[in-house]
Amino acid sequence: MIRGLQIYLMALKHNFAARMAYRADFIFSSLMSFVSEMFIPLITFFIYEMGSSFPGWGFYEVLLLQGIFMLSNGVARLTFFGIVSSTLGHVREGTYDLLLIKPRSTLFLSIANVFSPDSIGTIFAAVYIIRLSLDKLVWPGALSWIEFLVLFLFSLMVLFSFSLFMAGSMFKWVGNSRIYEIFDSITSFGNYPATIFSKSFRILISNVIPIALLGFFPASALLGKEIEGALSAALVCIIFLALGLCFWRFMLSKYTSAGG
Repeated sequence: MIRGLQIYLMALKHNFAARMAYRADFIFSSLMSFVSEMFIPLITFFIYEMGSSFPGWGFYEVLLLQGIFMLSNGVARLTFFGIVSSTLGHVREGTYDLLLIKPRSTLFLSIANVFSPDSIGTIFAAVYIIRLSLDKLVWPGALSWIEFLVLFLFSLMVLFSFSLFMAGSMFKWVGNSRIYEIFDSITSFGNYPATIFSKSFRILISNVIPIALLGFFPASALLGKEIEGALSAALVCIIFLALGLCFWRFMLSKYTSAGG
């Protein structure tokens, strides 16, 4: 395990150093990431400014939810979500074999090589929005923070599961580059309180595809709101992760390289 951690830190250091070779581009990319993440909170501001609202949720409560959603996506893209584009690139170029012949888990090596510093801009934007929201609300107690951290870990598990399904599909469908659009469309519902949707749709995003864990449940925990259904959503998340791992391994077994 210690050796694995050393390898991961070495790969992280290498990726960060490679990105810092073009510092101006890195700063500009991070800044653009920060600015682009403000789009949905800005729409929310206009919704409340015009007199509309999300039932049962104040402006800063929704802003907190969107900040948490943004944070989970930022952490995911910083650490492991790059395996999707990395797998696509390796399979297209026929270089995925280099990972297969190394004496380490292929999945571990795939994750270790996709650290993306550009996502720091998204994380900064998320922290700014969360801090701004909490300053306008009652700060949560210790128990609420513990519940939040546990649910936030589950939100990362959901995103990791998605990344496994998406990366696994790349082994067979190399032209499936528009999969990001499908992912964004599905997870976009996590930007809004689950309570505004119909009961059947709430069940779908909580107990079938646990998108509500990306923002709604962690935000509810911080706000002291009822988090009924969070436990079942967490159990579904574990199943979702297991299915993602099985799918990724199955598709990896079908990989035939680009040789011939």
